[in-house]
Amino acid sequence: MVTSPVHAQDDMMQPSHVPAVFKAQLLQFTQLTRRNIRDIQALSPDDSSPVDPAVVQNAHNAYGLIRAAQWGMNTALGQQTYKDPTLVLAQKKAEQAFNLSRYAASSQSGSRAEYISKSVQDLSQALRLAQQALVILP
Repeated sequence: MVTSPVHAQDDMMQPSHVPAVFKAQLLQFTQLTRRNIRDIQALSPDDSSPVDPAVVQNAHNAYGLIRAAQWGMNTALGQQTYKDPTLVLAQKKAEQAFNLSRYAASSQSGSRAEYISKSVQDLSQALRLAQQALVILP
């Protein structure tokens, strides 16, 4: 596992229209989301035990990364006179991934088994979409 200073993580959450930045955010999102899926799958479905706060925090961090990446792509598109169709497609995929990542980062209502099932399903789809966006981007 790679560690970085707290301020470096905050910098990664800042939207930027610079392609290298939002690509790095997408890549970091995919890495963190893979780990989040494993961590959520490892949770006990028993509602009586508390959820490790680190699991929720990591899901929240991944959500922040994908939010920043899709916002940066949207800003880059807004600055273009002629819209780059590959960037449009990548931004749409990132936006879908952003929406799918929200549940794991914020929802703890309902049963633990429901949270685990829906989070793993949504994050797996978000991971696929983010990977597709990375492949599409030049």
